[in-house]
Amino acid sequence: MAADRRGKAETLALRRGLLSDSCRLFYPEDPIKIVRGQGQYLYDEQGAEYLDCVNNVAHVGHCHPLVVQAAHEQNQVLNTNSRYLHDNIVDYAQRLSETLPEKLCVFYFLNSGGNSSSKKGAW
Repeated sequence: MAADRRGKAETLALRRGLLSDSCRLFYPEDPIKIVRGQGQYLYDEQGAEYLDCVNNVAHVGHCHPLVVQAAHEQNQVLNTNSRYLHDNIVDYAQRLSETLPEKLCVFYFLNSGGNSSSKKGAW
């Protein structure tokens, strides 16, 4: 999979035509085109390195070998959402509940923290 298949201007034009305005970009006047991540860093199409303090990866980083291996192994078995009954989600919830106070015993798993800002141009 080629990370940098097209130039920044072409990617931006396609995004503006295909994605909703509610999917806001950081630095909309001159957005950064990120093409890969490694550890705690992101890299743009020119190779510039950025410390990633935003993308919910601060605890393990991008492309952490153990996380990549675990995802690879799980994808070989099943890759679906939590709307189907499967042991992995309850096993994980059970292990997690054992580390938390009893009041925190019901879980809702999501794939991202996301951007909850509703102000246009907040970024």
